[in-house]
Amino acid sequence: MRRRIDVGLRDRRAIEAVDKFQVLFSGQVSNGATEAAVRTNLARKLAIDDRKASRLFSGRTVVLKSDLSRAAAEQMQRELAELGAVVRIKNLSSEERARFKVDERGRRDRTLKDITAAHVECPRCGHLQLEAEHCARCGVEIAAALKQKQREDLLIEKKIRELRDRNAR
Repeated sequence: MRRRIDVGLRDRRAIEAVDKFQVLFSGQVSNGATEAAVRTNLARKLAIDDRKASRLFSGRTVVLKSDLSRAAAEQMQRELAELGAVVRIKNLSSEERARFKVDERGRRDRTLKDITAAHVECPRCGHLQLEAEHCARCGVEIAAALKQKQREDLLIEKKIRELRDRNAR
C-alpha cells in the first residue's frame, strides 16, 4: 500500500512539473482602485522602478512571471488582486495550447510542410509557435498585434510613396 502512495506522489509531481503557467497583466485595475495606486503597489511588489511600472499600463499584455506551478500562479494572482491589479493566468502545458491545423488534402502522411504551415510568428518578439491566441514568450495577443503591425506598415508605405513623389518632382 505504501508503494501506491509513493507512485501517486511521483505522478502528481510529474504532472505539476509539466504544467507551467504564466501570470499576465494588461494594465487593468480592479473597481475602486486607481491606476496610480496600483502602479506604486506593483513597483514595490515586483521590485521595479517607476519607469518600468508605468510601462505595465501601456495597454499591451505583459508576462509578469513565467514557468510557475498552478498553485504559485494562483497565489500571485491573489496577491496582485489585493493590490488592485487584474491579472490572468495562462496555462503553457501542451494540452492547453492551441491545436494546429494540418492540411490533409487527400494525403495520410503529415509532412514537415504541413506542420510548419500551422506555425505563426509573433509580430512583437518574433517567437515561432503553433497557432495560438497569445504569444507563449511575450504574452501579446497575436491577432491585435498583427492588426497594429498592418496599420503601421500601411503608414510606412504611405510615407515612402510621399517621399518618392517629392523626390520625383
